Parts: sequence; C-alpha cells; structure tokens
Amino acid sequence: MIALTDLNWTFLEIIYLLMIFGIGIGSTYLIIPKVIEFMKNKGYVGYDIHKNARPAVAESGGLSILIGFSICLILLMIFFPAFLNELSIFFLTVISAGIIGFIDDRLKLRSGYKIFLTLLTGGIIFFANYINFIHIQTPTIPFLGQLRITLIYPLAIPLIVAIFANTVNMLEGYNGEGSGTCLIATCFLFVCGIIFNSAQGVIFSIPVIAVLIPFFLFNKFPARVFPGDIGTLSMGAMIACIALFGSLEVAAFCVLLIHIFNSFYMISSVKGFSESSDIHSTRADIILLKDDRIQASVKKDAALTLPRLILARGPLTESQLTKNFFAISVICGFFSIFMTLLMLFTKGTLDLSSIIIAEVVFLLIFTFPSVLILYHFPRIRGVILLMLILLSVGSAFLIFISLVILPINFPDLNLGFIQIPLNLIFSFILVVPALLVWYYITVKYFWYQINKMKRKESIKK
Repeated sequence: MIALTDLNWTFLEIIYLLMIFGIGIGSTYLIIPKVIEFMKNKGYVGYDIHKNARPAVAESGGLSILIGFSICLILLMIFFPAFLNELSIFFLTVISAGIIGFIDDRLKLRSGYKIFLTLLTGGIIFFANYINFIHIQTPTIPFLGQLRITLIYPLAIPLIVAIFANTVNMLEGYNGEGSGTCLIATCFLFVCGIIFNSAQGVIFSIPVIAVLIPFFLFNKFPARVFPGDIGTLSMGAMIACIALFGSLEVAAFCVLLIHIFNSFYMISSVKGFSESSDIHSTRADIILLKDDRIQASVKKDAALTLPRLILARGPLTESQLTKNFFAISVICGFFSIFMTLLMLFTKGTLDLSSIIIAEVVFLLIFTFPSVLILYHFPRIRGVILLMLILLSVGSAFLIFISLVILPINFPDLNLGFIQIPLNLIFSFILVVPALLVWYYITVKYFWYQINKMKRKESIKK
C-alpha cells in the first residue's frame, strides 16, 4: 500500500480522477443498452422468477461492467503510471473472474468447479506478488497491528478472492440487490481508503463505483438487465482487489457482512456452496404470492438465507425487500469506518486521545442515520444486532490476544519451508469454539423468527 499523502498530488491528478470517473459512468451507461440488445439477439435471457408474469430479461449484463471497467483502467494506467503494475494485475484478476462467470452463465458449472476457478483467479495476484511484480502487505488488524505472517498471508490471497467473489454471487437474485449492495460497499471502501491514507484504496475504488452506478440504474427494480455470474463474480473480485491492494481487508470484511451472513446461512443449511438459482429450484427459501409479494418458506428443509430471515416477519414486494438489503449494507459501511479508525489507532497513526475524539465524532455523525434506518426498517434489527455481537466479541477476542497471547514468547513452528508463529495457531484454536457459539445463536435466532411466522399463519387459518 502506498500512502495517499506520499503522492504529492496537484489539482491536476484530482481532475484526472474526476474525468475517469465521468468517462466510466458515461461509457458504461451507453454500453448497457447495446449489451442488452446483443444478449437478447443471442437468446441469452433469464426469466424474472420473482414476478408472476416472469418477464424475459437480458442475462450476462455484467459484460457492460467489464467493458466500462476496462476503459477506466486503461485511462488510469495512462494518467497514473506509478500504479501500472498493480492496475495490470487488478485488470487481469477482474477480467478472469468475469470470463469464469460468463462460462458459468452459458454452461452452468458445478459450484465446486467455480470455486476452484476463482481460486485460480486469485492465483494471479499470488503469482504477481511472489515474483515481486507487485507487493501485497499483510493486513493490519485492530488491536493486533500488522500481522507477522509474511510467508503465510500470500497463500491466503487466492482464498480471499474466491470467498469475496462467491459470497457476492450467492446473494444475487433480486432486482438491483447485487449491484446495489456492491455499489454501497465500494463507496464505503473509498471513504475508508481516504481515512486509512491508502492510495490504492481510493484510486481502485473510483472505476468500480463509476461502472456500478449506471449498471444499478438498469438493474434496479424493475430490472432491464441481470448481471449474471459474469457480473457478480467480477464485482466480488473488484472488492477483493481493493481490499488486498489497499490494505483494507478488515474494512472489506465489514462492508460485505451482509453477503457473508447470507453465505454463512446457506452453507450451514445446504451443507456446501450453492447459488440462489439452485436454491430456488431445489430447496426454495421463498414463495411468490399471487400479488407479486414474496413470502418466506415455512418448510423445514428450505434453505436458510438472509432474504428468508427478513421475510419471516411477513411478505414484502421485491422492491421493499431489496431496500432492506441496502439498509443493512449502509450500516455495514458504518461498521467499516469504525473499524478503520481502530486500525489507525493500532497502527500508531492516531494516539489514544485522537482516536477517542475520532470515535466520538463518528458516533455523533452516524448514530442518528443508523437509528433512522433501524426505525424505518425494523426487520433488519435482529440481523444488525447479530452483526454487532460478532464485531464486539471479535474485538474483545483481539484485545485478549493482544494482552495475553502475544506477550507469551512462543517459538515459531518450523516446517522447513515455512515458519508459523505458535501464537497464531493458539489464537486460531481459541476462535473456533467462539464461532461455534455464535453459529448456535444465529441459527437459533433464525428459527425463532421462522417459528414465530408459523404461529401467526396458524392463528390466521
């Protein structure tokens, strides 16, 4: 990561970024209708399963995201040659994810194959880092600092890319949901990049925001185009790259908590990775009513998903449901800013008094909009509470590691080709039972809401 303040930018660089941002929006907006026409002519259409009329909608519209993104990246390479290597790998990673997505749109790959291929996509960053073409820093974790796992962390890079890409893909299925939540997430990553003084966090977010804005306008309810896996996988890869290059892994985890929660529910219930389309055809989590409202399924073997949890308090229209997703995403963005401030404190950039002032200012600024969001979207309160529990317990656990585990002078475990800090192993062992307890709480809460809905239905009958 390069510090934003080390670039010595003039007003001209700001103009370049604004110009690239504008070109990204304009070019993508003009490209999308052409892509829609092309896909329909080729017969690449999907049927909107959340409407009784089942209108035909152009599929694989994420191609327009890739085209607009490519234009932006070329311009960034021209105007910011200092980032040429990283921008090149950013480009290759996202395009590779998009190609895998397009193949999946056409051939319907098994989830295992898709995960393996997205791991290979992340392998591009791993290989480039291995040969020193780029440099990926180990993450800065609140209360722990920059992790001392320079040999281990690069091995995790392909896994991070695969997880981000597939979690975004697993929640997609509702008009504007994928593009909208990813747009919100990237906007907050842009803000976190400014706060964390990350040049890559700021620069790499701009083309992503630029192409997602016009795509969302075509993808929102009622959708005129679907992103397809070419869109969802590339969006997930974009966020992963911003996190890795910009040293914003913790912030990215927070902004994608909505996707991570949904994936967690789905994986735990179907015992593996699965897409929303597969869930609908085999273990449908929702029921479409005659008035086009969507209701949660009460069947015990139906998949546990975030949409089903939100709908457990009663049916909603598709537009209302996606607004609940957006509300969760915004609050997840607030979490990311809070954790970024903690990262600054841990890094030593801010002293204790400064971080207290910064956090107080943060709470003053974001408490009111958070309360307002929770007031207007009561269905998400339980989900947000579970997220707060996870982040609070996680922070307490990190403080415990910092004060108790790290001071112990354990020797490193020498495996010959790599040395693993025993502190890390002990920390991992300790986190497993905590995650199991959290898993129990979240699943119990899920079934509490579903059973509550069942009782209401039985009373009505």
